[in-house]
Amino acid sequence: MKQVLGIFVAGACAFIVGCGEQAPPSSTPTQALAIAPKTVAAAPVNTADERIVARVKGQPITMQQFVTPLIKAHGLPLLLNMVQLELAREDAREAHVTITPQDVEHEQDLTLAKMFSDSDKKEQDQAEEADRKGQTELARKTREQIRKDRQSLLSQYLDNQHYSRVEYDIVVELNAYLRNAAERTLKGKISDDMVKQEFGVEYGQNAKVRMIVLGNMTEVEKAQQLLKLGQDFADVAKRMSRDQRTAPLGGEMPPFSRQTPGLPDEFKQLAFSLQPGQVSDPLNYGGNFYLIKLEELIAPRAVKFDSVKDALRKTMYERLTESVMGQLRTSLGNEAMQTLQINDPEMARQFNDLKAKREAAIRDRGQINAQWKKERSAAMHPATQP
Repeated sequence: MKQVLGIFVAGACAFIVGCGEQAPPSSTPTQALAIAPKTVAAAPVNTADERIVARVKGQPITMQQFVTPLIKAHGLPLLLNMVQLELAREDAREAHVTITPQDVEHEQDLTLAKMFSDSDKKEQDQAEEADRKGQTELARKTREQIRKDRQSLLSQYLDNQHYSRVEYDIVVELNAYLRNAAERTLKGKISDDMVKQEFGVEYGQNAKVRMIVLGNMTEVEKAQQLLKLGQDFADVAKRMSRDQRTAPLGGEMPPFSRQTPGLPDEFKQLAFSLQPGQVSDPLNYGGNFYLIKLEELIAPRAVKFDSVKDALRKTMYERLTESVMGQLRTSLGNEAMQTLQINDPEMARQFNDLKAKREAAIRDRGQINAQWKKERSAAMHPATQP
């Protein structure tokens, strides 16, 4: 469930960490933002707003008293979401694209399906069974109940995560724009050769390996010495590997084939050259050193390409759409970071702090990469004694 929160929070998170048409109804909160082309500016600071929003034992609570803590607690994240949505709308207008309320509703259905499909699988099966039997009305009522139940689960989930429905709705609308842009980008781009490659990934021979990621040759020699002394590869990976995703798992990776994208060819070639149980020599790649242990080779599945090619194309399309949406979200975040001007003093302070943290993180990554390159160079070209 926590992973799925990223589906609709990613717009805010990607922007904050830097690491992610038809006009909407007038009640949409982003209507208050006036944005000139490629320039985003917050509304000017108002004088003290003394409108009374409530009274307690006769004592008034003014709008300023009410809004000030809200801005401090939630102002900047909400503003950043609004800014990204406005930029997405601008891009859609330039492309002469209309995003309708039906598009946003469809994005909402996709989001809820990803979040809660596991919890209502029995009801989904009942709806499909009703379809097969021609019981159209029963299928319709069952799916309507699924939607109601998912809305209820969503309300509970947002309450537990302290995430407002307003923020959720903004990010869902943003994702509707991003999905449309991603689909336009991918239209006609998934070739038959790509589907055949996907077939090899899904049904071809796979390797199951563990790896230890090390930063320099000193670490490599230490890890190799521990392995020679009989220590288990998984234990050494937990203790020494720099890869935060696989180290807690003893270096275990998901199985992959020779066609799996996202892995260096050198890594895949080395893995498939090993015998089960064998540990590789160190592979120097991208500033790191890799020790790979082949656990097993998984035989290819006997499936005919023609029988699964349509399903594979659909799966590829969905995965690539999500990937392109993420790239577009990051691009919007970068654009907003460069163009946003905030006049409210409190949010301006928060925004400047955010930019400083982002710049510091970029510098830190640069320093780490530079150090790794330096150590790698020293290992590859040791100084010689006269």
